[in-house]
Amino acid sequence: MIDNNNVKVIVYDNSLKFINYLIYNKMKYESLEKCNDYFLLVIDYEDYKKIKRRYKTKIVKYYGKRNIKNIIINNKYLLISFFISLCVLYLLTNTIFKIEINTTDEVVKTRILESLNNNGISLYKKKKSFKDLAKIKEKILNENEDILEWIEIKNKGCIYKIELTKRVINKDTNDNNSPSSIIAEKDGLIKHITVSSGVKMKEINEYVKKGDILISGNVVKNNELITQISSDGEVYAETWYYVNITVPFNYIEYEPTNKIVNHYYLDIFGHEFTLIGKYDSNKTLNTKKLILDKPYLFFKLYKEEKQVYNYKEYNINEDEAYKKAIESSEKQILKRLDKDEYIISKKVLKKEVNSSKIYLEVFFKVYENIAVSTNVEEFVPQTTTMGEYEYYIGE
Repeated sequence: MIDNNNVKVIVYDNSLKFINYLIYNKMKYESLEKCNDYFLLVIDYEDYKKIKRRYKTKIVKYYGKRNIKNIIINNKYLLISFFISLCVLYLLTNTIFKIEINTTDEVVKTRILESLNNNGISLYKKKKSFKDLAKIKEKILNENEDILEWIEIKNKGCIYKIELTKRVINKDTNDNNSPSSIIAEKDGLIKHITVSSGVKMKEINEYVKKGDILISGNVVKNNELITQISSDGEVYAETWYYVNITVPFNYIEYEPTNKIVNHYYLDIFGHEFTLIGKYDSNKTLNTKKLILDKPYLFFKLYKEEKQVYNYKEYNINEDEAYKKAIESSEKQILKRLDKDEYIISKKVLKKEVNSSKIYLEVFFKVYENIAVSTNVEEFVPQTTTMGEYEYYIGE
């Protein structure tokens, strides 16, 4: 009967000397077969080690626990890979990769994201249990009762979807009616001023500096403060900008596409092993982020976001570079302006050209709103006789 400690071996000797060797050493064996130039037999592993010292041998089969151990040793790399795959699969399926909040209100969204983060819910962290989610939901609702009526956290795979209802705030509060003044956000030459409420302190074509009071919330008569009101009005002024810009004669323009590839991979002792999203191209802008790094793990998990783009090379002359520099400088100014604001004029103050590029310094006059609301200033009675300012009290 075959024992768990037995092995099937080939002994490369087919002479009677080997049979005599087995009998002389009282070695028990099973299913002895004689072939052309070797014997095939099943024997105890300890006896096999004795035979091995005298004859050339080869084990062809293990039995019992030794067989299991041999299978593990022979397939250790496959088993290690399988174990790593299970660990990675577990980590990926229990990790938050995206949080969606169903609101366009950026203030509310920021508040909710902060609350979620404070309660352990953020990107690349472990997902919470159903019981924990219920507690977190109730806590967030209590912490943000001034802006939230209801909130629900739904788990969709590796995504948390946050459904919420904003609390309706009574608009008949007096916050907007608190005393305030309007001051200049920057230096400028006033070109237009209208006052709905408050005291007009400046006139058209008057130069003002940043911080100057344009419309005051202090209503004064005979050098005495009558009341303080909320100022309202519009003040547009001519303001000034300098733009320094350099345009090379040879350059490449990149045009991003809508294609984004998320590449997840493991770093094991400096070697990369792709999990999903492998994409090889020289037309990508890559951003790499470490999303899992624990001291008890022998690997790190990275996310590499690949923004696919197209590019085109340009070779232009001095005139074309000059025109492009002017256009680019205008774009920089227009980015700052609202729809009712515009460029009044522009002038090139400095131009330098060398073999590879052109440099311009451009001065802009701009028509823009310089009014910004602030708390009403402290009233200080005048010690000299002053003329009265014109004031308006809006409805």
